[in-house]
Amino acid sequence: MDSEVAERLVFHDGFMDPLNWNGEAVLPASPFTLKELRVCIGADASPVTLVLDSLSWILLHNPVSAVCHTFQHFQRQAKSTGLNVRQIIGLLHGDLHKPAVVDSVCCLASTVVTVTQAPSSEAQGTAVVLQRRKSRKIVRATEYFTILEHFALKSLGQHQPLMKLAGEKEETPAAETDPAANLTFNLRLSEEERRAKERVLLPYHLSAEVKSSLLQSHAGVAKIYYEPDAADDVDEEDPDDDLDV
Repeated sequence: MDSEVAERLVFHDGFMDPLNWNGEAVLPASPFTLKELRVCIGADASPVTLVLDSLSWILLHNPVSAVCHTFQHFQRQAKSTGLNVRQIIGLLHGDLHKPAVVDSVCCLASTVVTVTQAPSSEAQGTAVVLQRRKSRKIVRATEYFTILEHFALKSLGQHQPLMKLAGEKEETPAAETDPAANLTFNLRLSEEERRAKERVLLPYHLSAEVKSSLLQSHAGVAKIYYEPDAADDVDEEDPDDDLDV
């Protein structure tokens, strides 16, 4: 780590005495309130980034509702007390809590990074980034990474790099098979059969002579085609048709 960056870091131990039984804890895990955080950060008005090494440790000693309430109103209350906290970064071990607890904490975050192990690839881990922007647009991206020597992090991009095993041959795409190759009947038409098919006059296609005879008007001749139905036979003396005469 760069020496200039290391000089700006301030560490507070919250593990040795989480409940402050000895009275020497600077940042106890319980109670976890703005008052304790303000004592650790101080009254300096310079911008500060608060990094919590383990939210699971805090949730172990505090109700999830109290922790969520502290984070929800943290920045607004911090400004009223003179603190300038730009952002809060917290590490939460999702496998130690119920899904409802994890979802409650993630709902308060503007950016959630879920880190899992990458299966069978050159990458050692997968980071799924979910970002909620101020425009209410949600952006989701998947990054693959590996850890080098001295714990240096190397990003491998958004596409999973597949690891090729020794002696493994590259698979060639299989040739396209003809589904009509081994059938007992022929699905294709020859050129002569296609021409004969085009010459066949379908019954709903009228020839030019039939069309002209139908469209031609005959002066003084009119025909009315009428097919009576049951509603036309109405008896005025029995309109309901319920009398047997």
